[in-house]
Amino acid sequence: MERILMGGIVGFTFLTLVSYILIVLNIPFLIVPIVILCAIFVAKPLGRSIKDIKIKFNLQTIIVIAVFVLGIAGQMAVISPSGITQNGNLLFWSAHGHDGPWHIALMEEVKKGWPFENPIFAGEKLVNYHFFSDILPAMVSKYTGISNFNLYFRIFPFFYSLFLGASAYFLTKSLSKSKSAPIWATVFTYFAGSFGFIVTYLKGRTIGGESIFWATQPQSAGGNPPQIISGFIFLAAIYFYLNLNSQQNKSAKRILFVICVLLFGTLVSFKVYAGVVALISLGVAGLWQLIKERKFETLILAFISGLLSVLLYFPNTSGSTSFLIFQPWWYVRTMIVEPSRLNLLDWELRRQTYIYEHNWKRVIFLEGVGFLILFFGNLGMRFLGLWELLKTHIFIKAAIVISIILPLLFLQKGVASNTSQFLQYFVLLFGILAGIQISKIPSKLRYILAPVVVILMLPTQIGLLNEFYSRPAFAKISQNEIVALDFIRENTPGDTVILTPPYNQYLDLKDTTQNVWDWFDTSYVSALSARRTYFDDYEQADIMGYNWRPRLETKKTVFENKDLTTVSEAFKETNANILYYPKSVKPIIEPSAYGLNLIFENEDVEVWKTN
Repeated sequence: MERILMGGIVGFTFLTLVSYILIVLNIPFLIVPIVILCAIFVAKPLGRSIKDIKIKFNLQTIIVIAVFVLGIAGQMAVISPSGITQNGNLLFWSAHGHDGPWHIALMEEVKKGWPFENPIFAGEKLVNYHFFSDILPAMVSKYTGISNFNLYFRIFPFFYSLFLGASAYFLTKSLSKSKSAPIWATVFTYFAGSFGFIVTYLKGRTIGGESIFWATQPQSAGGNPPQIISGFIFLAAIYFYLNLNSQQNKSAKRILFVICVLLFGTLVSFKVYAGVVALISLGVAGLWQLIKERKFETLILAFISGLLSVLLYFPNTSGSTSFLIFQPWWYVRTMIVEPSRLNLLDWELRRQTYIYEHNWKRVIFLEGVGFLILFFGNLGMRFLGLWELLKTHIFIKAAIVISIILPLLFLQKGVASNTSQFLQYFVLLFGILAGIQISKIPSKLRYILAPVVVILMLPTQIGLLNEFYSRPAFAKISQNEIVALDFIRENTPGDTVILTPPYNQYLDLKDTTQNVWDWFDTSYVSALSARRTYFDDYEQADIMGYNWRPRLETKKTVFENKDLTTVSEAFKETNANILYYPKSVKPIIEPSAYGLNLIFENEDVEVWKTN
């Protein structure tokens, strides 16, 4: 089973990279015969591996199966209900109404071929985004006809969750001889949350607070493909790296080296934060190996992996956009003062008073306590792995230190808090260490401690599920809109550009489940029409560093200006072929006045086309 699941992660990464190369070479159709050849090539060893599986149905096996089943079910529970149709409407819970359409729009863009344009910023190259997570789902959809929504919300999340648990389990197995350590590490990976529930309970007698201390916990990772994919590739890369170090057979060592290059080298294209942490940690481990053993193996691995990362990352990056901004301790201070987090304004006032008085001892004390709150608050019961941190492999030590130091020092341009995503790998690795540490506790004490640990790790998971299912869907795409967007998809060329209404954050139609365009600015038009839009989803455009404000003003001019000449010139500036809008947000000037023809209309939507 170990070979099958860890090999599955390697296979997923390999096929993603191969698909990308074939798309760039404009021969994506070759992925089909390549997959068939790969299947033939691995059929015999896979068959042998399946035959070698010997499952003993003892208590340990039952516990392992139960942990995986419950863990996968928990992660699926917060993503799979979204993207389903009820009464003709497409429903979304949580942030899936924003993130889901964006990734599906990217999948449609991948299907179009190279070079990739930004599907929500027509005419501009897709830059500053880790789109590797959308390549394989796009290829599967393109060549099998399986629905984008089923692939994104249900099929691939199942495998992602399985791979996350498997990578945690088998990495821990390679680090510890204990039979219970991998089980505990997997429990921490699937179920352990932050101590945010303590804050929410004290503030409002509720249980929740998953990310009060900034780090997103693994339970909700299934709703963020780049996060969960980078998580299991990150852990798998460490697993194969440790095997590389212990392997004596030269031919096997060469194979492991290539696998490590593949995993470490592509990681940056799945999630740049994971790639940065992994490559820096690999460099640190390489220097340590050079000093301690006089070997260059890890440094060579770091160099080649870094070279692959550069070749994949920089061609898809805007050179004018800086990635990090030096802003030390921002997360600690905002965690303390933000009303949605700790809301301790008195704390900040005291800090500022002590700075004014030059009372540096008290300033350092407050800053230190703030750091400890962030540190232990994010870890939750994973803090039990602290002692094991001192004894673990140098790579893991380096990765943990780097993944907490970087967000303490830097913010990201565009959306400042994005660098909090470094903390995800800090949390993930501490779960591994906590599992190992608990396995070392004497059995009699462990039976007493285990229930306490489980009780204190679960509230965040329970709160997340309660938040998800205690209310109706957050957003919907109506049946009439789906019909209109299908019409555009079936009756317009693939390079069509659509102009949509500007998002109005003050509009509230008081629906129990809001229309997606009333709920937030999203990529849903591009996702369902498989066409590019002039400009949508300002948050995503901002993250990627696009200058989106002039386009927003152009959209406002088309929809809100009363001067026909101004509106006509603004529409021509967009180079759009289609004007699409729900009737509730129709433009002030009728589109026919500046030469557009009505090509589709129903109760909710109008679609206009240029001559």
